[in-house]
Amino acid sequence: MPNIHKPFIYVRKDYMNNTIDHKTYYSQLVRPSLVQFIKDTFGMKMLMSKKNDGHFNHIPLKKWDMINGNIHMPKKADWDMVEDYPTMAGLVCVLKTAARMAVEQEQQ
Repeated sequence: MPNIHKPFIYVRKDYMNNTIDHKTYYSQLVRPSLVQFIKDTFGMKMLMSKKNDGHFNHIPLKKWDMINGNIHMPKKADWDMVEDYPTMAGLVCVLKTAARMAVEQEQQ
């Protein structure tokens, strides 16, 4: 049973046990300021490019890696709340989830 006092409902174990999907897990780590940072960094034209395979692989991994230290990323306390810790892959997942959220906002 989730702890109602935590701002995050799902923990890493929920994701690994397929209780929730990738988007649900990582979206709880995305702050609105990170979505805006992604929009400002890449621009909506790039994010919504026809070259986008749905996973933003048209943007080189090196570019995602270069921006994963920005001030809008989840803090240690955020990772602790979901019983996880940041890895290079996890940070890119957070960034790409923010990019997906930016595209979804634009399409509304």
